[in-house]
Amino acid sequence: MITHLAEVGSTNDWLLARAADLPDGHWVITDRQTAGRGRRGRVWNDGSGNFMGSVLVRADGPVQQLSFVAALALHDALAGITGQGARFALKWPNDVLLDANKCSGILLERQGDALVIGIGVNLAHHPDGTERPATSLAAAGMPVPTPRDLLTHLVATFSHWRGQWAEQGFAPIRTAWLARAAGVGSRIVARLGNESPEGLFAGLADDGALLMRLDDGSTRAIHAGEVFAL
Repeated sequence: MITHLAEVGSTNDWLLARAADLPDGHWVITDRQTAGRGRRGRVWNDGSGNFMGSVLVRADGPVQQLSFVAALALHDALAGITGQGARFALKWPNDVLLDANKCSGILLERQGDALVIGIGVNLAHHPDGTERPATSLAAAGMPVPTPRDLLTHLVATFSHWRGQWAEQGFAPIRTAWLARAAGVGSRIVARLGNESPEGLFAGLADDGALLMRLDDGSTRAIHAGEVFAL
């Protein structure tokens, strides 16, 4: 089921407030968002013409892995609707890049047994002055789908990859994610609060942690933080 709102504070908050009464797989999208947020409390607001939506998931097990499921689904939805999949890539843990610039954000929030996955995509425009360059489909010279058209693709791709995860675990998700990832084997830096280790992006661990090969030859698993190419 899909709910389409003209305006809401946050699609994640809307679902979390109604989680007890809504079924698994319920999507909500909005034309305008006034109190949206991204990872680490960053603002992700408004954006008329952009995609702002969330889905309610009820699942057992390591549900944090669904961030990779959502990123895969979004990548494939954007590739499918634009026909230019080679220009999209995945960035750990759950961003989608367009021409190496960020065009989307994904935020997981949990309440009881309900998990809400929020997704924002810069379709018609993008913010300026961000720490790392951002872009939109319009700025990249691509045809701009409507948010509802993108949702049609996203519902299908999310259902596919979620099914793979439910039936086979993280292994097929890990393989598919790495096949679409930017910069495997390249030098990166991880921002972990009180330190910023550098090394090579060596892949993903079985639990989704980023594997960094340090200069001394050892491998370090990064479970949380932000990673940037050097």
